[in-house]
Amino acid sequence: MPSGHTDREYENELARIREQVVHMGGKVEAMLADGFRAFETRDAGLARQVVAADDDVDRLQVEIDELCLQVLARRQPMASDLRFVTTAMKLVTDLERMADLCAHIAARTTELVREPAAGALQEISAMAATVGRMVRHALDAFASADVATAHSVIETDRVVDAHHAQAFRQLLNRIVEDRANVSWATCVQSVSRALERIGDHATNLAEMVVFMVQGRDIRHAAGRQSRKAERARGILFLCVHNAARSPMAEGWARKLLPADTGVFSAGSDPAAEVDPLAVQVMREAGVDISGHRPRRISDVSLDQVDTVITLCAEELCVTLPGIIRRETWVLPDPASATGDSGARLDAYRSIRDALRARIEGLLGG
Repeated sequence: MPSGHTDREYENELARIREQVVHMGGKVEAMLADGFRAFETRDAGLARQVVAADDDVDRLQVEIDELCLQVLARRQPMASDLRFVTTAMKLVTDLERMADLCAHIAARTTELVREPAAGALQEISAMAATVGRMVRHALDAFASADVATAHSVIETDRVVDAHHAQAFRQLLNRIVEDRANVSWATCVQSVSRALERIGDHATNLAEMVVFMVQGRDIRHAAGRQSRKAERARGILFLCVHNAARSPMAEGWARKLLPADTGVFSAGSDPAAEVDPLAVQVMREAGVDISGHRPRRISDVSLDQVDTVITLCAEELCVTLPGIIRRETWVLPDPASATGDSGARLDAYRSIRDALRARIEGLLGG
């Protein structure tokens, strides 16, 4: 944020840029809120208003760019003032792209109105709420030069990615249930992808705020991992239903890994309860997982995770910013084992023992 100046005219020019960026951001916030409300309520009229509002955002981008270029040419700003002006020019590019994505959501809504209603998706609504907060907090961080708020926005992007992955799994399930849902699911997936991209742009805004205030570029992984080293290492085990393989892995990891290691498990389509046979074979080995409850990926404290281990080929590859290590341990689902009760228990014991060996291997990694 620029500091105070003895030149009142120059100070007013910088304030004008800041005000216009915040004004443009407010319009994008309104487009996002209205666009998603139109999507949820299947309101084609409101959707058309959102599409029309994109023109106002385009106009503001041109006006703010012109203001910034005038300041650069006439004032030749330096240090924090230069960072402020160049950041404003970058911010409006991301804001304009966010507006385009809001218009895209609205356009998909006009298509959905022609499709039979197939019910709501909890993940899409949760993602829209999270993205809306990210946009608002990123703009607040810019207006107040608040680095802490900017960092919180960056961390929240993981939650949006988790919601997006889970929404994709839910949409696949809807298609499997009824092939007539294909067209509807395709439109909804396009909305989910647009929301995920808006979250990415909000993250860009937050990263630029850090640069504006501190002169430090954290846009790429190397810039973020210095912050990661300040936190305890955490592991997230993933399988679709979080009912057998991943709870068993979490149980072993809690028993075998150092006490300061954060250990979590989750799935993109969690079951109602843990598989009782998984509980039984783990109890045989002296590990109690009976208290585990299947969780969605977004239910996990993702800011504490820097390692993701996927345990089944059918699980989605979830991309979480800041993850340092990713592994895939493709293990068969013991629930698919056939035969008598003894044969089925042996399948669970085989997975249990394989997981123990893998997790003991982490101790040397």
